[in-house]
Amino acid sequence: MDNDYHNLGNSLQESGRFDEAVAAYTKAIELNPNFSWSYHSLGDVLLKLEKWEKSVTAYKKAVELNPDFSWSYHNLGDAFVKLRQWEEAAAAYRCEIALNSDFAWSFCNLGDALTKLKQWDEAIATYLKAIEIDGDLPGIYEKLGYALGQTESDLNLVLEQSQLQITPENWEFYLLLGNNLAKYDRPKSAIIIYNLLLTNMPTYEGNSAKLEELLQQQEKCVSLALEEDRALASSRATVAQKPDDCWSYYNLGAVLSHQKYWEEAAAAFFQAIEINPDLPWWFYYNLWEVFVRENKLDEVENLYREVVAAKPEAFWPYLNLGEALTRQGKIAEAIDFYRTVSFKQSFASILSNRTGKMPVLQNWDLKPVQFPNFIIIGSQRCGTTSLYTYLAQHPQILTPIKKEMDFFSWHFDRGIDWYLAHFPPMPPGEQFLTGEASPSYFDCREAPERLYRLFPEAKLIVLLRNPVDRAISQFYRLTGLNWEARSLDRVISDEIERLNQNPEYIIGEEPGNYLARGRYIEFIKNWRAFFPSEQLLILKSEDFYAGAATTVKQVLEFLDLPEYQLSEYQNANPGSYQPVNQSIRDWLRDYFRPYNQQLEEYLGRKLDW
Repeated sequence: MDNDYHNLGNSLQESGRFDEAVAAYTKAIELNPNFSWSYHSLGDVLLKLEKWEKSVTAYKKAVELNPDFSWSYHNLGDAFVKLRQWEEAAAAYRCEIALNSDFAWSFCNLGDALTKLKQWDEAIATYLKAIEIDGDLPGIYEKLGYALGQTESDLNLVLEQSQLQITPENWEFYLLLGNNLAKYDRPKSAIIIYNLLLTNMPTYEGNSAKLEELLQQQEKCVSLALEEDRALASSRATVAQKPDDCWSYYNLGAVLSHQKYWEEAAAAFFQAIEINPDLPWWFYYNLWEVFVRENKLDEVENLYREVVAAKPEAFWPYLNLGEALTRQGKIAEAIDFYRTVSFKQSFASILSNRTGKMPVLQNWDLKPVQFPNFIIIGSQRCGTTSLYTYLAQHPQILTPIKKEMDFFSWHFDRGIDWYLAHFPPMPPGEQFLTGEASPSYFDCREAPERLYRLFPEAKLIVLLRNPVDRAISQFYRLTGLNWEARSLDRVISDEIERLNQNPEYIIGEEPGNYLARGRYIEFIKNWRAFFPSEQLLILKSEDFYAGAATTVKQVLEFLDLPEYQLSEYQNANPGSYQPVNQSIRDWLRDYFRPYNQQLEEYLGRKLDW
């Protein structure tokens, strides 16, 4: 009978019915309190329910009854990590490793706990053992590089004590380690490894080719390290000169995060939003990723709850609070704030501007939006912000509280209610349209099917620009936002290497895709597979730049809206930068040529790129 309840718990857990699974496992334990597997399974489902303390209790009982099962120790360590109990987590992982020393993640997780405890030498040795087992663990070189940068010990001694000293047999392993540290933006840590290799080189016959490779890599890393030092010194100097400027702290945080100084980066970013919380911080994904990494979302949430309470008429703090809640998985609460600001700010202000007086909104039977009528799906740096800004001024278009929601690309897991909460409620008896503009949709391979399944009648607009100009503009835009710290030459070479390994790989919310995003033909075919040509308006950016009024008229006709002329069509998101080396332009032109030719043939029109 006890096995029946245990098996029932397994079935309920597999089907996602976690609360019922807890009840089944609890009943199984009542009937057989000495069956360790029921405690382990109960701990698993409690982890999924984020009941960390109860999961710890279950796993402790599991290992008490069966101290030879390594996986219970691993999950116990994970539960302690969630509770930020680093000593206990490290102890659990050590027990796991004593039973099973072949699982790379055990060493990686132990290294993480040791890093939190600032036990740098053991963390270094632990990460190295993880890399020996699996050199492709996500983030492992970044983690090792951070620990290497913190220790003040003699690294030779650290390796010797851990039986990881450099020998003729593993010399190439350490050379590859140094190269990977450099590749993953840890040049200073790479230099430490290279110097260590050179120190140990006289002890045996070296390979001249490998020595030359080492010296070349070391020289590159020294140059990168000097650049990092200059960038960080400059940012710190700016903060000293402008201690009340939120952007000086934001830029410092960005530089620190590029160099993987996460704790200090989080402090700088938090200082930025404290100085001026009434800015669209929700847009700066790099800031939020650091807050998530450093477990600062609670503090950010508390700050914005105070701001919203003190300034209920504000706009951006609601969106920023919504972002903090969303990133914590508090979707229902985030939706409430999005709906509030959409109602109070977006809709009310638009109608006020058009009628000259504030309408009595509470007396209206406002209807929530069921679907967007149109979506500008891309592409990035092709004029989407300007087109959206012009359309937003049409008297029959009501816009959402964000131009870009990236729902169908990066945030589909947040649910359709989260998405629709950003749109304004509609007044009855009026022929209003609404729509958004998320350029990330165009090159997301899952977006067309996702969008079609939910809104098959939506009208889609895409702007395409000479991909050479688009790539260069994207690079300088991300550099200006402090999201990109590499040189143009390097981003191109890095992406070529990435695409050679995986031609279809598109990076998500981070710098990249300078080349991949400009291979338009692949993405156009993907969208045409779901949406007929009469629902997909393809515009050439160069035509839009040359005659914005004409393009806007074409779009309004596509949306079945009357013509509406603006007094001026100002570029809403301009970019300026120094001319790019002609050799880079020539290389990019050659790279994109076959894709452009295929696109011209597919569309049956000349693009002259």
